[in-house]
Amino acid sequence: MADDIKQYLFRVDQAEKEIDQLKAEIKVLQDSSNVPDVGSVSSAVEKLQTENAKLTYQLNHLKRFLQEEHLRERSCSVSVQCMLEDVFRMAIMSAFPELESPAVMVTPSSKMADYQCNSAMSLAQLIGNSGGKKINPREVAQAIVDKLPETDFYEKRASHYTSPGYTSTPVLPKRVVIDFSSPNIAKEMHVGHLRSTIIGESISRLLEWVGHDVLRINHLGDWGTQFGMLIAHLQDKFPNFLKETPPISDLQAFYKESKKRFDEDEEFKKRAYECVVKLQSYEPVHYKAWQMIYQISMNEFQKVYDRLQVHLVDRGESFYQERMKVLMKELIDKGIAEKDEEGRIVMFVPGYQVPLILVKSDGGYTYDTSDLACIRQRLQEEKGEWLIYVVDSGQSTHLNTIYEAARHLGWIDPAKHRVEACWLRSCAWRRQLGLVHLSTVRGQCLKFIMVHPPLSLTAQSGSRSRDVMFSFGRCWDGGMWKGGVLVKTWGAM
Repeated sequence: MADDIKQYLFRVDQAEKEIDQLKAEIKVLQDSSNVPDVGSVSSAVEKLQTENAKLTYQLNHLKRFLQEEHLRERSCSVSVQCMLEDVFRMAIMSAFPELESPAVMVTPSSKMADYQCNSAMSLAQLIGNSGGKKINPREVAQAIVDKLPETDFYEKRASHYTSPGYTSTPVLPKRVVIDFSSPNIAKEMHVGHLRSTIIGESISRLLEWVGHDVLRINHLGDWGTQFGMLIAHLQDKFPNFLKETPPISDLQAFYKESKKRFDEDEEFKKRAYECVVKLQSYEPVHYKAWQMIYQISMNEFQKVYDRLQVHLVDRGESFYQERMKVLMKELIDKGIAEKDEEGRIVMFVPGYQVPLILVKSDGGYTYDTSDLACIRQRLQEEKGEWLIYVVDSGQSTHLNTIYEAARHLGWIDPAKHRVEACWLRSCAWRRQLGLVHLSTVRGQCLKFIMVHPPLSLTAQSGSRSRDVMFSFGRCWDGGMWKGGVLVKTWGAM
């Protein structure tokens, strides 16, 4: 019995000592100004304190970095003057290889140029003092000009346009009109449009970066046969649509319903064609129905553009409706467009066997008509000097015919205008996903669209970036990182 009591007393004594030690450790830890001595706290606490110190240091370091990053001035442009100095240096060394480290003096100019090189005078003196024959500064300036590389980004002027010994170089920005994205109203924006949007925006930013005036055009598919069948289906399903806004939340499903009727019901197809003609004549009821469908689609498209920070000028085929009427009158009056045996109005383009169909037998316009009016508007009204189309390669034959027609009609001046396309080729992922093509006319792309719409794709890219960053964060401390910088970084991505 006595031994048991001693054993219990010993345990109580040990427990009291541990309690006293823990109280001491708590007191030390509560005093933030006091750095505990080695051995004054347990090894487990020391390990936690060390880890906490490391994380605190890393967090403070990241906070300082973010603060400096926010205060740092950002610049997305290059120094034109530095670029020209390099160009002139190479030209001078090429024109006068005997000179070692010649001085290059490029300064902004206010007389008939944007920049001027003032090196000719000093180079002429340097050549004369080095024992060579005397040379006129004008000759030096001309020799430098002759060695400047040919480029569209500046215009070379010889010294006689300015003071003796000077070579001026104006930078020549161009008016660029770039066509990209261009989804179809009443259809989902698929990955092909997303690809065009990202590449087109990238090209636009690069061209703006070097000083060009860029106009971004969203050539929407908002006019044509599909609207005839959509309006006819809208009239049947929601006959009171002019007074009560129809509850169409899934426009893609609505499109499929109308397309099914169009393919299977000849009477419905006839009405759809009649609706197209009435719409193109701006009949009030049909135009109101078109506006409803248009706005539903644009609201969805804008969510994608906002997420990508892309800002486009929306100009669908409807924008060119009145211009198409004027164009057709001119082409018919000049005898360039003619009626074929099927009652269509066509235009033959040199070098192409298949003509452009400008007016169908029912009086409706086609893609050929709108694209022809479109390129004319961009060249003549927008004063575009450089036109770029970022489109799928499947449209190459059609657009090349349009380009050639514009040249044939005298709208494109080869000495003044540059018209080209950035053809986007077919991708291997289409075959991997079991899709034959991206067309949604018969619902071939619905499986892909429903699983991965563009907005979901952009969201997935952010989600995957977050997962990767968090996986790195867990190497240190997932909780600390998740609550701090990584979450903000992922949101920015």
